[in-house]
Amino acid sequence: MIDVTKLRGRCGAWMVGAVLSVVGPACADEAPQVDCDADACGADASGDASMGGASEASSDGGEAGTTGGRGLPCDVQDVVDRHCTGCHDAQPMFGAPMSLFDVDAWRVPAVTQPELAVAALASQRIVDEQRPMPATGTMPADDLAVLQAWIEAGTPSSSAACEDGGSPSDPVGPEALPCEPTVEFTAHDGDAGFHVPAQGADNLYQCFTFASPVAAATQAIAWAPITDDARVLHHWILFRTETPQQDGGSGPCNMPSDALFVAGWAPGGGNYQLPPDVGLELGGENVSFILQVHYHNVAHLEDAIDRSGVAMCVVDEPREHTAGIVTLGTLGIDIPADAAAHDESGICPGWITSYLPEPLHAIASFPHMHQLGRGFRTDIMRGGESGPVETLVDVPSFNFESQTYYPHAPEVLIQPGDALRTTCTYDNAGGSRVTFGEATEDEMCFNFVMVWPIEVIGDNRQCGLL
Repeated sequence: MIDVTKLRGRCGAWMVGAVLSVVGPACADEAPQVDCDADACGADASGDASMGGASEASSDGGEAGTTGGRGLPCDVQDVVDRHCTGCHDAQPMFGAPMSLFDVDAWRVPAVTQPELAVAALASQRIVDEQRPMPATGTMPADDLAVLQAWIEAGTPSSSAACEDGGSPSDPVGPEALPCEPTVEFTAHDGDAGFHVPAQGADNLYQCFTFASPVAAATQAIAWAPITDDARVLHHWILFRTETPQQDGGSGPCNMPSDALFVAGWAPGGGNYQLPPDVGLELGGENVSFILQVHYHNVAHLEDAIDRSGVAMCVVDEPREHTAGIVTLGTLGIDIPADAAAHDESGICPGWITSYLPEPLHAIASFPHMHQLGRGFRTDIMRGGESGPVETLVDVPSFNFESQTYYPHAPEVLIQPGDALRTTCTYDNAGGSRVTFGEATEDEMCFNFVMVWPIEVIGDNRQCGLL
């Protein structure tokens, strides 16, 4: 999903790295981002509803599909609203090919597998280890049991009047920012929006290029996703590069080797605001920007025209602290064929961080692996490799299709002399070994960590990769 700077041949201390910040929830206890390119959210694989198996009975005596508003039993509706309708709403969004909003939606043929009812497909996806639903992790056992029982019973409808079980969420979008955004990067085709093809865009990456609109001292202080055609938008990533790009260009994504990660968004992500004394470096007037947008038009919509992207609030007078990204992880990836739970680790040693003149303040982590990635963890060993361990970020169920950032609130201090170990866990069911590389079929193991003050590191911003 991410094209990362070519990193070979550089070793030693902090090395030139990628720059990242990700649009997402600003607090660690807010809802994580979710993946919506899935067929359905549902129950256990033991539910074997088929096209002929959906019950016409109503649990409250009503007619199937016509009773009580949405026709879902209230306990089922509560689970569906909390885990599924963020994408599979009455109007599916973010590449979701079908609705799960009401009882009828669970009974129709699945768009992607019409030989199955949606409920039957959902029952498979909820336990799919490769592409689980919900993508943010295993559904709590109590919620799983509710859906499991309902699907096994044949998706009976209900006439009960259900209370809204959804929790209020913070407003998302440029209009909800506490500042006036003055910089935008959006999908385009000349002066118009980008027409997402009806065919061949089930998994389309399209790149849009821009000349830099910012000066050398300009910093980003807050940003928000611009969500235009939510039916087909899966996620986007904003890069910067010193390789000149056509201003206003659009085409296939041939990411330059020096592309640096700036910002990104996936469904469920919100607005982001840096602390009032921190600004994110943007690179100045001599860089170009690339907006990589992932489209998921599995419904083959013919009228999808999109101008999604990001709106940024910037300041020309630098704030007291400048944030940037350091890159942790390893290039030494060698995953044997048929390996399960195979670990690769990289250590940024304490002798390197001992050169820091002051602590680094870690604001957020963005773990990145490819399709074989199953688990991710970065630990801080206080005072060196043999010191006490503190976890910086732990993602026990990594999902390539739903990569998100993890805010550190409060900020985590990385002290001079601390060591950092990043461990990536892979399952390789294929018959060939897999090594490091930029292609999706290769693998990566990176944690892009947003820190301040970035200037104490200088230009060398990777550690422990070799």
